[in-house]
Amino acid sequence: MSKAPLLKIAGSALLALGGIGLLLPVLPTTVFWIAAALCFLKAGDRRAARLLDHPRLGPSIRLFVEHGAVTRPAKVAALGGMLLGAALLAPLATTMPATAAAGWAVLALSALFVATRPEPARVRVGR
Repeated sequence: MSKAPLLKIAGSALLALGGIGLLLPVLPTTVFWIAAALCFLKAGDRRAARLLDHPRLGPSIRLFVEHGAVTRPAKVAALGGMLLGAALLAPLATTMPATAAAGWAVLALSALFVATRPEPARVRVGR
């Protein structure tokens, strides 16, 4: 069985979540749209090109999809948001320590991933 239909469904769901993120600042639009673009690319769906050509988010999506790179301002914004999320978990530490610890672990791993992505100046074209 082909994976394309499942990838298209996953891409559509991720695209919708990213769309919600345009209205709700607590959801990271670009991250969801990067994942959607990857799903659509693997499925051969034309919506991948629409995401990569999006006037506002397309360059960031293309940069990550093609080079695995993230600009410094995007890193600062993402890491700042994760730090805020970690701070918001602090009240749970006394009443639900396992939940807080799990949240901090996910945030720490996510921050490590973002921090270790190359920046565009260090990306070699034609890689």
